[in-house]
Amino acid sequence: MIVKTDENHQKLLIVTVCLMISFPPIVLFVNLLCGAIFGAEFSLDTLLCYIVLVCMVLGSMKQILGGIKIDVLFFVILFVVAYAISYSLFEQNRKYMFTQWDDFNANPAYQLFAFSLPAYVFMRYITEYDRLYKTLSYFSMIVVFCSLGIFFMLVINDSQPEYMDFSYNMLFSVLFLTIHSFEKKKPLCLISAIIGIGLIFFAGARGPLMCYSIGLVAYLLMRKLPRSQKTIWIISLVLVSMMIMLLWQQILALLQSFAEMIGIKSRSIEMLMNGEFTSDSGRGQIQAEIASKFTLFGSGLFGDRVAGKGRYAHNLLIELISQWGLIFGIILIVVLAILFYRGIRTKNYNLRLIILILLASSSLKLMLSGSYLVYNSSFFLLVGACVNSLDKQTAVSVIGVENPKEKNTSKYIKGRKRIEGGRENGNAEFCEKKTPVS
Repeated sequence: MIVKTDENHQKLLIVTVCLMISFPPIVLFVNLLCGAIFGAEFSLDTLLCYIVLVCMVLGSMKQILGGIKIDVLFFVILFVVAYAISYSLFEQNRKYMFTQWDDFNANPAYQLFAFSLPAYVFMRYITEYDRLYKTLSYFSMIVVFCSLGIFFMLVINDSQPEYMDFSYNMLFSVLFLTIHSFEKKKPLCLISAIIGIGLIFFAGARGPLMCYSIGLVAYLLMRKLPRSQKTIWIISLVLVSMMIMLLWQQILALLQSFAEMIGIKSRSIEMLMNGEFTSDSGRGQIQAEIASKFTLFGSGLFGDRVAGKGRYAHNLLIELISQWGLIFGIILIVVLAILFYRGIRTKNYNLRLIILILLASSSLKLMLSGSYLVYNSSFFLLVGACVNSLDKQTAVSVIGVENPKEKNTSKYIKGRKRIEGGRENGNAEFCEKKTPVS
């Protein structure tokens, strides 16, 4: 079922999705800035930020109610039914599923149904992936500079960010800007990415560093480069790695001195110096405890918290099996694996890049920390984007041509080509592009 949306609706959907990804650091920056200007008791700014987000969510939802896709309807009904059954049958789960009606910020029910599930819905109606990619580049810059502002405002007040949330909230944006700087050769994006990875290293957790590294390596392997360029990259990485290994202690001492100079206590540096960087910090014990209580049909949504005595699994696979059971949990995992595989192989280059970044910043992150049920719109955006990649109407990206300099231009002619699946407003979009000669 193809639901046609006009250009203005596409813009609203795209901005709403970008705001969902970027919302936590933006609202924290606004909160700290207004607190510094108007006093710590001033809270109207936070309320206004949430009002803006809710209005955009409702505005986007209103536009698509007239033509709901079958998978969207199924997806929403699945979670509504699962939530109702879990709340009704598993009494111990209730305190993890719902807190208070006026707890707008931390109530898991609000986070799931007001922000996470709508992320999947909105992504399913986005068709202009080039516009989405471009808008994400702007929001990623905003996130990095908001995070920089958060860092300095807290350091000035003899404090520092909560390392886990601070760094994971930046992960998507920093990885996006890094890849974008490779794709578009934009120095400002590269500088912003360097600032972002520096903030994650000095003031964040090790998990985002691992996700960032794996995502970047996956991108370099995915990207089609001439053999000479690949050789240069491999030699450069080997040389840099050897230099770091030879000067490891000196580098750590220098980084520690810099952290002390700017007045922060870097958890990543401390764990590197103590040889604890690869430790699981007790996660293995929690996961083993939850896994020992697996059942055939599951313990309901948030059931892993009960099995883990208030602690979540820190592992998406264990969380899914604990909640949905050995039968449905494994089926869900297989379906997600197929979706992710198909998504990363989509012909739309910009959509492929977005899916790759979301894989590293959401699903890989959920293998280390967090829960897909608690304000994790990025994971639901990833699932929606992968489902989009299955649509036959997903056209090959025009703006995001993969390595255009490597194309043999003698085999192309300039022409006006009808792009099916362009603007979904009932009219085909015409644009200038290089068309292969048959």
